[in-house]
Amino acid sequence: MIAKSRPAAAKAPLLAMPTFANVPASFLIRYSAVAAVAACAVLMPLHPAQAQAPAPATSAAPAAGRDFAAERKAIGDSRAWTNYRFAAAERECYSKFFVTHCINNAKEIQREELQVLRKRELEVGEAERAHRAAERDREQALRRAEFEASQPQRAASEQSSREAFEKKQQEQQLRDAQRQAEAPQRAANAQAYEKKQSDFDARMQEAQQKGAEQARQRQENVKAYDAKQRDLEQRQKALEERRAKAREQQQGPASAPRPFGF
Repeated sequence: MIAKSRPAAAKAPLLAMPTFANVPASFLIRYSAVAAVAACAVLMPLHPAQAQAPAPATSAAPAAGRDFAAERKAIGDSRAWTNYRFAAAERECYSKFFVTHCINNAKEIQREELQVLRKRELEVGEAERAHRAAERDREQALRRAEFEASQPQRAASEQSSREAFEKKQQEQQLRDAQRQAEAPQRAANAQAYEKKQSDFDARMQEAQQKGAEQARQRQENVKAYDAKQRDLEQRQKALEERRAKAREQQQGPASAPRPFGF
């Protein structure tokens, strides 16, 4: 019975394969309730072009306008829908007489659809890689253009740096030459300074010696003055003693008794 119905099913008009993204939830519920009717639709072979993801971008279209993530999601939804239809058809086949033949037909349909989806997946991946490579090429070209555009400025900066370095080198050479030319004068100045310092040290030593001599002389003067003062005091004392003795001698005859009465 199934063998006779297969040619008729093969001649049935083909419908675009739906995906989970565009199938209403109410339809999925009704589908699970009427699995037998859905299984008959599942067993209908699909054309490879109808097994592709919905609204794919053509290979001639610019990759910049493609949404590869959306395309991969659509392919994944189509693959899930194909597997779901196969599972429903397989469950329905167990109610048929030719179970193996029915399952083999369902597997063949699933294989063809998955093969188309795989081919489409590979194409999307290749297009995405080509797009990324083109993006990298564009970025490299942009960086190269920016590098080439900034080359004159860099050359000017490098030239300015070289000129500044050479100017500093020349200034250093001039300073070195000036220092070399001033070396004899600096040596003479150093020698004069050393002589001046030596003279100062000699004068300082002489002043110290003179100060020490003056201090010694002052001490001797003090000692001589003290000796002179002591000598003066002794002479003054001796003079006072002689004066006192003289006064005593002058006053002595009038007051002292005379042994002979005159």
